[in-house]
Amino acid sequence: MSVPRGRRGVTLDVEESAPLRRRLANPAPPSENGASMPSIPTPPPGLPASHPLQILKRSAIIGGTLYAMYDFNVFHNILHSPDVSHEWFKVGLAASIATMLLKGYVELYQGKKRGKKVEYDNFRSATHWTIFLLLTSWISFHMALSPVYGTFKTLVIMIGFGFGVLIQSALLIPVWGQNILSIALMTFFLQMYK
Repeated sequence: MSVPRGRRGVTLDVEESAPLRRRLANPAPPSENGASMPSIPTPPPGLPASHPLQILKRSAIIGGTLYAMYDFNVFHNILHSPDVSHEWFKVGLAASIATMLLKGYVELYQGKKRGKKVEYDNFRSATHWTIFLLLTSWISFHMALSPVYGTFKTLVIMIGFGFGVLIQSALLIPVWGQNILSIALMTFFLQMYK
């Protein structure tokens, strides 16, 4: 099936025309008349994770997300608002702490100390428990914050925190630093939260 036209007027196979498949620098198969078609060029590689621009980008995303949460008074409302369902928030904190402990067990004890390769095949049960705990914390935090912010704004806050702080921090900080920082921040937050 050679319907779509590629770059420079060359007819491409439908599967080869998909953007992800163009990354492969395999020469294209010969055309119908036997002439060899030019190979599809590979795109330039991205910046490495330790590049200063990547670090600056991730830091800017974290800073912008934390500023937006400060602007929404999220931290103040969590700690002091009577409208926040604190029982649900405690369930979310417990699920977050359990996720952190499970992550530390798999990465530090099983991965580093026992030398087991950290992958799905070796840790199916831990992976499923992590998904369950993340879903539990997501629902709990949503139930806790939705009386104050409503459904849509709560989802924006949670997605912003998940993508803008947690994922960017995980990409910015090495694993050993993530575990130390998460224990320190979680302990600090538990002392602040009443």
